Amino acid sequence: MTGTHSIFSLSGDVGVKSAGNLAADLHEAIGKHSVIGIDTLALSAADITTVQTLLAARRLVQARGGSLVMLAPIGAPLHDVLLQAGLLAPGQEDAEFWSATPDQPAGSDA
Repeated sequence: MTGTHSIFSLSGDVGVKSAGNLAADLHEAIGKHSVIGIDTLALSAADITTVQTLLAARRLVQARGGSLVMLAPIGAPLHDVLLQAGLLAPGQEDAEFWSATPDQPAGSDA
C-alpha cells in the first residue's frame, strides 16, 4: 500500500446485488492507497449490506495503518439506511464514522 490519497465514489445502486463488486473494488483501492475518502453523493440506492461492506473496508484499512473516511455530506440513500438502522444514534460504536459535518469528513481525527 502506498501513502497516496484517493477518492472512491459510490454511484448507482450499491445494495446487496452489487455487494460483491463493491467489496472487490474497495479491496483493490485499499491495496493501492493508504487514505481513502468515500464519496456517496451519486448513490441511487443503498442497504444494510452497503453499511457492512464499508465498515469491513474501514477495518481492513485501519489494520493496514491507513484510514477510510466518509466525505460529507453523505448521500441520501445511505443516510436513510443509517437512520433507519439506528446507526447514527449517540453511543453507537461507529456513529462518528458516519456523522460528517460539511467542513470535515466523518471518521477523521481532526
